[in-house]
Amino acid sequence: MLLKGKNVIVTGSGRGIGKAVAIACAREGANIGLLARTLEEIINTKQEIEALGSGVNIAVKTADVTNYDEVADAFKFFHDNLGLLNGVVANAGASRMGNTHEFDNERFANIINVNVLGVFHTFKAAYPYLKKDDKNEKAMFIITGSAAYPMAMPKFTAYVAAKYAVVGIQSVLVAEYKKENINFNMVLPTQVDTRMLRGRKAGDGSKPDYVMNPWDLNDYYLFLLSDYANRVDNALIYSSDFAEVKKFLSKAPSDKTESWEVFKAYLEEKSPKIYANVKKLGKLVDFLIKSSK
Repeated sequence: MLLKGKNVIVTGSGRGIGKAVAIACAREGANIGLLARTLEEIINTKQEIEALGSGVNIAVKTADVTNYDEVADAFKFFHDNLGLLNGVVANAGASRMGNTHEFDNERFANIINVNVLGVFHTFKAAYPYLKKDDKNEKAMFIITGSAAYPMAMPKFTAYVAAKYAVVGIQSVLVAEYKKENINFNMVLPTQVDTRMLRGRKAGDGSKPDYVMNPWDLNDYYLFLLSDYANRVDNALIYSSDFAEVKKFLSKAPSDKTESWEVFKAYLEEKSPKIYANVKKLGKLVDFLIKSSK
């Protein structure tokens, strides 16, 4: 199992991306800390993990990521119940569409608080409990970003501003903690079939083809939480780029998909743009190749 014995906390794990990641981690042997505002939702996630029969430990705690005291209490609880933390996924998010000049002030502030302050609170609360004593098994702090960075999306001013901000936060954390055994990385999805995008229609089977399923992102989080990513730091993993990589892998002759070293020449020939975008993350491509076999 890829994450056997590791302790991983996922915020926003009651539904959507966070739920999918938590279940995927448990399937790979990780003990899981589930955090969200709604107890019923994380209990549902817990029950789905238990149904896997993997025998992992599961700790459940409600908290609002905009409230530091609640988040700090939650991480102390996770440490007390699971031990030192190998990985944290700062995934909780919020968005809303609206003309900027008409946008409600409190709603704007809430979007900033959930997406930006939530990441800060999550790292600050997690830091004392991260397992930082082994350079060969670094602690992993992963942020769920968005392909909204570096775009300009009309009517999503607060959300785009927040997703720009967390890229800056990650860069600062990398520089500030470079002498500690912590890696900071980010997954930047395109449109995903979640409540944040599609409201109560999420998961009803009617999503457009261009909208991803939450579990389509699991490979990227599993990679970043695993020892394969021990030397990967400050990466921005755009799901759109690696979705294209997966397509090329599925079409390439078998002798071209033995490893990144073999595949990269094929990819560069077929799509110089995608190759340029992913060439610094060959370890992830290797991981995708191994996972597909």
